[in-house]
Amino acid sequence: MITRIISAVVGIPILIGILTWGGTPLMLALGLVMIIGLREFYQALSKKGFHPVEGVGYVFTVFLVFSLYRGEDWASLGIYGAFLLTTLVLLLQEKRSLQDGIFTLYGILYIPILMSYILRVDLLESPPYVIWVIFIIAFATDTFAYFSGMFLGKHKLCPRVSPKKTIEGSIGGLTGTVIACGVFAYFILPEALASFMILGAIGSATAQMGDLSASMVKRWTGIKDFGKIMPGHGGVLDRFDSIIFTAPLVYYYITLFVV
Repeated sequence: MITRIISAVVGIPILIGILTWGGTPLMLALGLVMIIGLREFYQALSKKGFHPVEGVGYVFTVFLVFSLYRGEDWASLGIYGAFLLTTLVLLLQEKRSLQDGIFTLYGILYIPILMSYILRVDLLESPPYVIWVIFIIAFATDTFAYFSGMFLGKHKLCPRVSPKKTIEGSIGGLTGTVIACGVFAYFILPEALASFMILGAIGSATAQMGDLSASMVKRWTGIKDFGKIMPGHGGVLDRFDSIIFTAPLVYYYITLFVV
C-alpha cells in the first residue's frame, strides 16, 4: 500500500502537468504510453506461446500519433496498412499462425486506437478541461469501488475473472463517479451538470468493463501484472485498463450531447 501511495504522489503531479499542458507534450507522452502498453500486451500473449507481429503494432502507433499531431485522422489508412503488413508476415514466416495475426490486430485496436481518443478529446473544440473527465471517471471508479468493496462487499461480481471484486464495490464505484462528475461539472460547466452526471454513470460501468477485460487477459495468460513500470501499480495496462475503455465513450458523448 505504501508503495502504491508513493507512486501516486509522484505520478499524479506528472499527469496533471501533461494534461494541463496538452498539445505536443501530451501527444509524445501518450505515444510512449501506447507503445509500452502494446508491448506489455504482446509480451503477455507470448506467455501462451503466441508470436504477434510486434513491429507492425509499433509502426502503426507512431503513424497514428503523427497523423493526429498533424491535425489529420489517418486511423483507417493505418489499419489497412497494418492488416496488409501483418498478412504479408504471416505468408512469409511459417512460424506465424493466423492467431498471431489476429492478436496483432486486436492489440492495435485495444491499445493505440482506443487510447488515441484521449488525444481526440484534447483536440475537440470543447469546454475547458473536459479531458479531465476521462481520468476522473477511471480513477473515481477505481477508488470508490475499492473502498466500497472493502467495507461493504459481500456478493461477488465476476468471480471467474476477478474474485475480489464485488457487486457492492461496483455500485459504490458507480455512485461515487456520478458524484465526482457532478462536482466537476458544477465548477467547470454548470449548465451541463445533468449530462455529466449521466456520463459518470455510463462511464463508470464502461471503466469497470475495461478493468475486468484486462483481468481476463491476465488470468488467461497466467500473469499477475502486465509490467513493473509503476511500483505498486504494475504496468501501463494495469493502470490504464479502465481509461482505455472510457476515452472513446467520453469523446462521443461530449461530441453528441455536450458540444
